[in-house]
This record gives sequence, C-alpha cells and structure tokens, in this order.
Amino acid sequence: MRQAILEFRGVPHRLEIIAEQAGVTWVNDSIATAPERVVAALQSFSEPLILLAGGRDKDLPWAELVGVAVERCKVVITFGEFGPEIARLLNYAQRGKLSGQLQRIEQVATLDEAVQLAQRATVAGDVVLLSPGGTSFDAYRDFAERGEHFRSLVARLHNQSD
Repeated sequence: MRQAILEFRGVPHRLEIIAEQAGVTWVNDSIATAPERVVAALQSFSEPLILLAGGRDKDLPWAELVGVAVERCKVVITFGEFGPEIARLLNYAQRGKLSGQLQRIEQVATLDEAVQLAQRATVAGDVVLLSPGGTSFDAYRDFAERGEHFRSLVARLHNQSD
C-alpha cells in the first residue's frame, strides 16, 4: 500500500498537474463542472492562481465561487457560453470588495484563447488552473474531451518555447 500511495499520480482531469515549466504549474481540473467544485480546487493551492473558468451554466449558484475567486486569484480568464456572465459577476463582486488578490478579469470566446492569454500572464510561482465550473457541452462532447484539448494546448505552448 505504501508503494501504491507513493506512485499514485492522480486521476486525469481532477486537479491533474499536466506541466511545469519556467516555474509555472498547469493544472487540469476539467471535471469541475459545478461552482462548488471550483471552490474546492481554489482552496487547494497557496500559490498565485490564474483561473480559467467557463463553459455552459447548469443554473447553479455562483456567489461563493465568485467571492473565493476575488480573494484567491490574481487573474480570472473566462471563456465559452457562460464566460461573459462569470466576468460580469466577478466585476460586480470585485467592486464591492475592499481587498482581494484579483488584479485582472479577462473574457475570451474559446479555451484556446484562454490558454494563450494565461501563458502571457504567468510568472514563476503561478498556477494556471482549468477549473471551469460549467459543463463542456457548449464546445465539447464531455469534460474529458475538454481536458484533453487543454492538455494539447499546454503541450503546444511548451513545445513552442523549447
């Protein structure tokens, strides 16, 4: 059991570290298709966070996620069908807070654009976290396809910089 625990590398799409380069860690949490799952993911890190959030809404409450994101994230990049609404909620929450880590909110159409923007926003010590909060059905067959696409986008970034 000890050996199995030491060798365990996690489950795909569940807070899965997919790359570490130039001091930046890229994490795939594509399974997080509800806001409360994103809250749990955000609370798993002490490093500065760049959150990629979006997809399709499931009519779930976003208030807790928005509050935690304003407190814990340095950048939030929203994408997909519900991206504009997440950005609107974050902007509203940020105006009402006296303190928090959030420096920037960006809204783009696709995960491809979100990854490119995240890469430009990183510095050593950051974690880029795909933890969307929404389903993948606005652009993908399921969360696994979205997570695999994220993995390929990050791999392409790192191949370009080598």
